[in-house]
Amino acid sequence: MNKTILLSLVLFLAAGCASRQPTAVSAQDEWLALNRTFIGHYTAGDYYQALAVAQREVDMARSFKPAENADLATSLNNLGVIHMAMGHYAEAEPPLRQALAMREKVLGPSHPEVATTLGNLGELLVAGGKATEAEEALLRALEIREARFGEDNADMAETLNNLGELYLRNNLPDQGEKMLRRALAIRERELGPESPQVAKTLDNLAGVEQARNRPDRAEPLLERSLDIKERALGENHPWLVTTLTTLADARLALKKIPEAESPARRAVDIASRSYGPDNVRTAIPLTTLGNVMFAQGRLNNAWNAHAEALRLRKNGLPADHIDIAVSLGNLASIQYARGRFAEADELYDRALAISETRLGPDHVDVAQLLHNIGVVSRRLGDLRRAEAALLRALDVREKLFGPGSPALKETLKTLAMVMHDMGRQDAADLYTRRVQAMGGE
Repeated sequence: MNKTILLSLVLFLAAGCASRQPTAVSAQDEWLALNRTFIGHYTAGDYYQALAVAQREVDMARSFKPAENADLATSLNNLGVIHMAMGHYAEAEPPLRQALAMREKVLGPSHPEVATTLGNLGELLVAGGKATEAEEALLRALEIREARFGEDNADMAETLNNLGELYLRNNLPDQGEKMLRRALAIRERELGPESPQVAKTLDNLAGVEQARNRPDRAEPLLERSLDIKERALGENHPWLVTTLTTLADARLALKKIPEAESPARRAVDIASRSYGPDNVRTAIPLTTLGNVMFAQGRLNNAWNAHAEALRLRKNGLPADHIDIAVSLGNLASIQYARGRFAEADELYDRALAISETRLGPDHVDVAQLLHNIGVVSRRLGDLRRAEAALLRALDVREKLFGPGSPALKETLKTLAMVMHDMGRQDAADLYTRRVQAMGGE
């Protein structure tokens, strides 16, 4: 998600808050200086320094009168944002909720700064897999900004961008693209085509193309985004991590496997240095690197990357977070490739339990896991279980993709093999004819 949410409004607050607070001039000036220092560190990607300054801001603003004041709300907002940027999700939520309640009380429920904190909280809830709460927060932020600024404001684009990413994560690419196209048009016009915020929206639009299985359209968007970010922020800024990771994913999908390794490794390196080696944010580029290693047949390297990603996610996320299911599924695929079918089966089962709970029974990822369980069950000789899993996968894929998709054909072919193994040749022939009608063999 976008991590630049608060920059412009923090600068606005810094310029205007001295007249609002009945505190000593020296204390106010010191707080303003800290706020400017925080902005500098945050923008430069120096997150550890930004975190230390944000905590000092909070400590200082707690001495201002009245006890609930706009400067303390800004400081709490800053503290929550930097914790979120560093992947400290549990630590981010309390200050953001405190900032929201304080801004609503001090400034009123429809103030633009309330929208800022709602946007930050929405981003955090997305990271925590709480899609419904996230959408509520982001839609409220959108309503406030539309009422105050109209439809063409840069802050409005921020909320549109975050909503677009939320819908993309929820497997709603059409809704996501609508929001993202609006955000891109506003940002290009208001901030200029070379703005890092433009690049972040390009990243999300590339995600839409990936979700539609069009990596050939995603790759140029990501290459443009990377060029913008490198020139605006430098070659080692943490905001490059998402772009490099998604670029590696797109190249993998395009079978450009050698070209995928460099951006994947670079993303892991930047993330490790920016967030620290034990931070959950490093798990995403590690996952992509593991996928690159798997595509190259380097199974031990792939296992190490995915196992480390799982460790980071277990330490930094709730036990039922969907990203943990992703890691379990990736490890299962490696075990399957190694011929360790029982171990693969157990890992797929754990991934499925989380995915069904978090995504629902008719999600594309649930269908893929069901298909994989069917394949593994056939290898283990449990043909009834294989049939049941594959029929469920077939049902979901027919609903999602229609009658002619490659994913559907894959499941039909596997079902035909299972039916043959069970001695049910009539059923096997039926599935085979369906494959042939789709242009298969």
